Amino acid sequence: MKLLSSLTHKLFVALIAVSPIAMSSCDDGDDTPGGGTNQYKQTVIMYMPWSGSGIYSYFKRNIEAFETAITDNRGLDGNSLVVFISENGSSSHLIKISYDDGQCLRDTLKSYDFATYDYTAPDGIAQVLGDAMACSPSDTYALAIGCHGMGWIPAGTSVETRAARDAAAAGQVHQTRYFGHSSDVTYQTDITSLAEGISRTGVKMKYVLFDDCYMSNIETAYDMRGAADYLIASTCEIMIEGMPYAEIGIDLLENDLQGAVQGFYDFYSAFSVPCGTIAVTDCSQVEAMAQVMRDINTAYPDGIDGTDGLQDLDGYTPTIFFDYGDYAAHLCRDESLLAAFNEQLDRLVPYKACTPTYYSSITGRQTAIDTFSGLTISDPTENPAVTAAKATTAWYKATH
Repeated sequence: MKLLSSLTHKLFVALIAVSPIAMSSCDDGDDTPGGGTNQYKQTVIMYMPWSGSGIYSYFKRNIEAFETAITDNRGLDGNSLVVFISENGSSSHLIKISYDDGQCLRDTLKSYDFATYDYTAPDGIAQVLGDAMACSPSDTYALAIGCHGMGWIPAGTSVETRAARDAAAAGQVHQTRYFGHSSDVTYQTDITSLAEGISRTGVKMKYVLFDDCYMSNIETAYDMRGAADYLIASTCEIMIEGMPYAEIGIDLLENDLQGAVQGFYDFYSAFSVPCGTIAVTDCSQVEAMAQVMRDINTAYPDGIDGTDGLQDLDGYTPTIFFDYGDYAAHLCRDESLLAAFNEQLDRLVPYKACTPTYYSSITGRQTAIDTFSGLTISDPTENPAVTAAKATTAWYKATH
């Protein structure tokens, strides 16, 4: 299935290729299901389809970093880790990572051909996830998607300047997981296709972690509300190194989402470019937030008068991703209605953290974060590349 640029809410899964690596025979060893049963407590599925991008080595390090967390922990504590990864545009593999005698082992369970298993379409996504679940039966499942992300922006939309891309390629700016996303729609996945693929497994994910840029936005949360209990994502660009799995891997296995947020914050606060934003969204609170937002939009149908003074969280000109809480504060002048919004926002985003600034490879600059709600919204954007598309999102239709 080839996704066309007219489709909305694309997740740019421009993900990772992997070079051939030696795999062990299947042997759980010390990594056996807990409680004397044949069922794990939780399986985390690292989902890494093909991108053809230049961040291959960083994804490879992500897997190794997760293995470091497991080794340091001396096992998975009755949990399981399964990786779906592509070595090129046509060939992918399902790998189970286990622990035995002080080291992690990799066992290739199944191989896929893209012509047969289109992992950009709901059926293909469901097949891959179903295979992972079958090889690792668990009480709960979680999904960590490694990719380039463009939030809800439709595939084929060009909002980045060539000068910024050339500067990044020349090493004049720090790379992030936004830079270099593939323009080949063959390997891009619609967010609604991802949600549908998960739903077709019959299993709701404990969480979906987006290890990619701009995915902590209310539009994506609305589309994913039925597919996962929680979303973990960044409002801004993520540095090319991605999530610090060596620090938060065990938190992810154990569903310690607050610990994962703290680990991310600690890592990026001490990073060479100390920039990072992260938030956890409780999907059970999304519908209630949509109702509050609908009330606000009904009361203020003309929106806001310009975007000056709004907290921007991207490097685009004009801005596309604005801080959600700050936008509501500028839009709603009814104190009781705004209080209801803020109370619901606290329920919607139970954990969040940010450094004093965020970084964009588009501008090559750090920008101050004066207010941070953990989510962005694109309702007030005046960027001509997306103004028409924003009105087609399910979130926009539900709240206007």
